[in-house]
Amino acid sequence: MKFLMLSLLLLFAVPVAAVTPVLDLPHAEIMRLGEQMYRDGILPSGKPMPAFIRGDVEIDSSAFSCSSCHLRAGIGSYEGGVVTPPTTGKKLYQPYRRPPSMGDTMDQTGRFIYAKTIIERPAYTRDTLATALRFGFDPVKVEFNDVMPRYPLSDRDMAILISYLEALSAEPSPGASAREFRFATIISDDVSPEDRQALLEPLQKFIAKKNQQMATYQDFLKSGFVATAEMIYAFRQASLDIWELKGPPATWPAQLAAYNKAAPVFAVLGGISNRDWRPIHDFCEAQRLPCLFPITDFPVISATDWYTYYFNKGYAQEGEAVAHYLDRLETLPAATPILQLVQDSPAGAALAAGFRNSRQESGRPPVLTRTLSAKQLSNKVYLRKLIKKHRPGVLLLWSDAEPLPNLPELLAQLPAPGMVFVSSSYLGAKTTAIAESVRDRVYITYPYRLTPYVGPKTGGRDLKVPITASARNFGERRIASRSNTMLQQATLQGLNLIYDNLYRDHLLDVMSMQMDVMVQDYERLSFGPGQRYVSKGCYIIQLGPGNDPPLLPRSEWVIH
Repeated sequence: MKFLMLSLLLLFAVPVAAVTPVLDLPHAEIMRLGEQMYRDGILPSGKPMPAFIRGDVEIDSSAFSCSSCHLRAGIGSYEGGVVTPPTTGKKLYQPYRRPPSMGDTMDQTGRFIYAKTIIERPAYTRDTLATALRFGFDPVKVEFNDVMPRYPLSDRDMAILISYLEALSAEPSPGASAREFRFATIISDDVSPEDRQALLEPLQKFIAKKNQQMATYQDFLKSGFVATAEMIYAFRQASLDIWELKGPPATWPAQLAAYNKAAPVFAVLGGISNRDWRPIHDFCEAQRLPCLFPITDFPVISATDWYTYYFNKGYAQEGEAVAHYLDRLETLPAATPILQLVQDSPAGAALAAGFRNSRQESGRPPVLTRTLSAKQLSNKVYLRKLIKKHRPGVLLLWSDAEPLPNLPELLAQLPAPGMVFVSSSYLGAKTTAIAESVRDRVYITYPYRLTPYVGPKTGGRDLKVPITASARNFGERRIASRSNTMLQQATLQGLNLIYDNLYRDHLLDVMSMQMDVMVQDYERLSFGPGQRYVSKGCYIIQLGPGNDPPLLPRSEWVIH
């Protein structure tokens, strides 16, 4: 625990060995091990990197890795008054002066006391960089902020880490240049022409607008206009390729590889498929290619994957919402039997998995689950026997609308409290077919906005944007409105803030640091490092009376 304090005392008395390149490993293996150290805080040996802050406070570097502050692309960040400068070789081996930060203040000597970081330093060498990482001093012996970990690494491990930093964000990512971004969108052949057009129209308008802005900017330059650095970086040509996927999903990776090889792109904007998104997700992960907010009900649920942003977890999120709702329902006895009837389909399986996984995480016992065919679910005699056998107080009916005519009879057999949960996404427009006589006992998952949305202010007044909060709109996929949200509220902001740091990881780093935003279809989008499902809520609602019933919320937007 006292290693670092002793090392600091000896810093000026004991020379540090020169850091030499690692010659006994292939370059690819050095990069893999260095990335593991930088991103995960794990040594080449597989053990956590030793790390200390505030002198002798040992920390878990696997939870406090380099990338947690300097971010994946190594371009740095700003948070809580602390500036974390770039850690790439391209930046480290040049003199550096930190740009002013919002909220900077100085003491009487002119020293910054709010940003708490080094303002200016000369270029590093390999040896001074090793000293900085071990002891927390820059090339002219100015000490770092004491929250910056010190890493007492061996010479070999230090050489691996420094070799990785030298290669980190060294070249622009494919699909990006000083004057152009190349994008693609992905459409599978099961998508209807109407849904295809709903996706493409906002994307193509976005590209056309970017190119029109570029043309206007060029005209200004010709007239003698002097552009700022921000303007130079903001205006670039843009293009959009359509990657059409045909045939079985097993053939998609090869098709995607062919498209990407022929014309690499900087990011995939949106996309749409009615099938499982996994083949596309896995391809983008392998290629380290950002895929931003595709329209899919079947996103990949992962706590570690990085390159795909989703609006939410799709059907799985609705299952999770029911589990959370039941956990919080004080009127439901803990011993109430729960029966989960799951249609043998991808949607049914995803809803059931979301419920099951959330229940496991909360430490609740598993519930009885039966996976049934569509024929079994429409057979009221069969269902009556199931209900009579298991006597559930809560019935989760993860199916399409075929069993809805049988709901009054099924509910009559349930012991108190006699609740049924269904998915509005799965039932679609037929959600309103729930009989009015049992609507007070049927609870519905609803993953969209219910409250009025106030758009951007124009001319001193708020623009009220129409929202889908009516039973008449059940089943709408909101392809155009969600695509516009993806472009205007997330992607465009990220693209405008990466400046000349044309790295895919940096785009995702910048997007992850955005503030929460209010949008048309969801109550809000929430960003954060490593968070890839930005709409984290789902209502539980009931239907009011009538043919066009009001939607009655029975839960908050986010249920914990």
